Amino acid sequence: MCQNTSFTPTKIATMRKRITLKVNETRTFELESHEGGGYCWTIASNDESVTEVNIKRHEPTQEIATAPLGKSFPSLVEIKALAKGKAIVLLEEKRAWEKDIKPLNNCKIYITIN
Repeated sequence: MCQNTSFTPTKIATMRKRITLKVNETRTFELESHEGGGYCWTIASNDESVTEVNIKRHEPTQEIATAPLGKSFPSLVEIKALAKGKAIVLLEEKRAWEKDIKPLNNCKIYITIN
């Protein structure tokens, strides 16, 4: 999971993560989601020649599926290394319809590929 380095109600929560991968290796991790409030994680920046990034909604188990209405489940982030080098992936959690508003959270992932 990305590490939350700062959060106040008036400030974006910035999370940072460092990972090392080998070419063709894939790493998956979870990000806390606020889906119930209309937020979703999006890819704001990625060098597609070095890394492939996919964000998926975590499918709840049967017992979790009975959780209260509006309950959010973690988003799954999958990063695949395509070529040797370094990359920085920036993910943002925001509402799609809010164009001029800063994201609720962001996650910056520093990747080294051997």
